[in-house]
Amino acid sequence: MRWLLFAVLLSLCAPLAARAQAPDPALLDAARKEGHVMLYGEVITPTQRAIKAAFEKKYPGITADLLYLSGAPMMNRIMSEQAAGRYMADVLMLDVLRMPALIEKGYVAQYLSPEATHYDAKWQSSPPGYWVQNHLYLYGIMYNKAAVPPDQVPTSYEDLLKPQWAGKLTMVTPVANELALYFMAGLIRDMGEARAFDFFRALAAQKPLIFGPGGMRVSQGVANGEFPLGLGFIAHVFTVGGGENGPMAFARINPVYVVSGPGTAVLAHAPHPNAARLFADFMNSREAQELIAGFGYYSTYNGVQQSKPMQGVTISTPPYPTAEAAEALRQKLAAVFGQ
Repeated sequence: MRWLLFAVLLSLCAPLAARAQAPDPALLDAARKEGHVMLYGEVITPTQRAIKAAFEKKYPGITADLLYLSGAPMMNRIMSEQAAGRYMADVLMLDVLRMPALIEKGYVAQYLSPEATHYDAKWQSSPPGYWVQNHLYLYGIMYNKAAVPPDQVPTSYEDLLKPQWAGKLTMVTPVANELALYFMAGLIRDMGEARAFDFFRALAAQKPLIFGPGGMRVSQGVANGEFPLGLGFIAHVFTVGGGENGPMAFARINPVYVVSGPGTAVLAHAPHPNAARLFADFMNSREAQELIAGFGYYSTYNGVQQSKPMQGVTISTPPYPTAEAAEALRQKLAAVFGQ
C-alpha cells in the first residue's frame, strides 16, 4: 500500500512541473556537470525515496543520494565531519532549531533560493538565505483503525488514560527525542504545569512501551497492529501506514502540535555546490511541496493545498525551551517515565 501511494504521488510530478519555476540555465548546466548531490536529512526513508525519484526524473543525469539520521545523531555527524574537513554532504535538511550552531561555525552557505519568495518570512532564516523551513513536523495521537473502533478514537489527550489502553500504548521518548520533548512543552503550556505533570504521571502508569530516539519504531508498531495507539509523528500515518486507505489514522485533536520542522540549507563546503543549489531550489518549489504535502507533512509554501486528512486541522507551535530549560524538563520527564 505504501508503494501504491508513492506511485500515485510520483505520477503527479509531470503535470506539476509545468507550473514550476524554470531553473537558471547556467546553474542547471553546472549542476549537470557535477552530476551528483548528497543530502543529509532527518526526513524518513520513504519520503526521501519519493524526493529522490522526483528530483532525478526532473533532472536526468544528476543522481541524488540521501542519508537519514534523526536530529541529534545527524547534528553530531555533520559537526564532526565539518570540523575534520571531511566534506561529504551538499544539502542539509535539519530541524531549524539546530541551525544557528552550524551557521555560527560557518558550515552553512548563504544562498537565497528564488523559490524563497513563496514563503512567509517566519519560515525563513534571519537574515534570509541560510535556510527555508518548507514543511513542518506535527505530533499527536496515531491509531490502528482495526484495533480502535470509531467510537473509541481519542478526542483528547487524557483519553489515553482510559483503563482499556493500559499496556497497549507506545510513544517516542521525550528524553532522547527533542521533538517529542517539544510536544510535552506544548502540553505544559496549555494544561498548566501541575495538570500536565499529573497527566504525565498517569500516562506513565499506563505502562507505555517507549522507543527512540527516532519515531519509526512507534509508527511501525501502530501500523502492524502491535499497538492500538501511539504518540508520535503524524506524517508517519502516510509514509509508514500507507495513507488514507492504510491501517493507520490520527486522532483529530485540536490543536495538533508543531514540533519544529527541517530547514533546507546548502553547506558552505559542498562538494557539488551547483547541484546543491539546484536541489535546494527543487525542495522549496511548489512541485516538491505538493509531493511533501501528499505524504502528510504540513507544507509552508504559500498556496499549497494540504492533504485531505490535514485540512481543517488547527496547528499550534509550543514554546521551544532553551538548552538549559530543555535539559531541566528532560530530567523531570526522565524521572516520570523511568528513562
